[in-house]
Amino acid sequence: MAREIKFRKGVGAVGTIVQTCEETLYNLAVADPCLIMVELGTKKMTSGDSGYEIRSSQALAIWNTVYIDVTNIKADAGFYQASWIAWDRELLAKYTLGRTARKTDSKRDVVHIPKADLVLKDTFRRAVEGIADETLPQEIASHRMTELLLLLDSMNCFCSPDGDVPLSWKLRKMLDTEPSRKWRIADMTREFGMSESTLRRRLTEENINIGELLTDVRMSRALALLQSTDMTVTRIASETGYDCVSRFTARFRQRFGFTPSAFRGQR
Repeated sequence: MAREIKFRKGVGAVGTIVQTCEETLYNLAVADPCLIMVELGTKKMTSGDSGYEIRSSQALAIWNTVYIDVTNIKADAGFYQASWIAWDRELLAKYTLGRTARKTDSKRDVVHIPKADLVLKDTFRRAVEGIADETLPQEIASHRMTELLLLLDSMNCFCSPDGDVPLSWKLRKMLDTEPSRKWRIADMTREFGMSESTLRRRLTEENINIGELLTDVRMSRALALLQSTDMTVTRIASETGYDCVSRFTARFRQRFGFTPSAFRGQR
């Protein structure tokens, strides 16, 4: 069966990364709260001043918007593999609103889970199936995602995400819904209910250029599709708004330092 990223509106998304390239990926934006389960190999990651090494049968939870540097190291089998699941922000906000605050809560954007036991693995698997299996009712899928949150909370591995997300991250999320679309400034101002001058001023305050942000969104989606699907490079170029594969390849190399084909281990 071909690998693909599965989305379920109002619930979340899931995928499986299979990678042979061990090049470091710099300054990746993580926009949605997620849990990564390493199955083969090792993930080395830095976020701010903190470094993490997540080995096979370990996990990593990311609760807030962060930029990370990542190196995925192959196992003896010759590749790195990890499954990931991302929560819809509204579902997560509903859980956060209804939960009882724990005295042990601390502000942690990233939580390393040194042992993913059978209970966590099984709960994770059920949540993945809740999104991937379209025959399951929406309520069941939401329940399974919430069940995973409850388990992480009981393990003291949950952190309430920031409620006030910067405008640039909101815009990133909006652009990522349709990375191939020919976005106009009017689309953005309409979404956020502000004038073009106000939008540009707010983004300038965050040191964000709209054109550069759109390009990064497209390249980040391209990377995710290379990692978690079996799509061809030509198809990925189209999915991210590029009719010309050579232009897409040049952009990708400019962003990451290597070509999409090289990332896939192809010449």
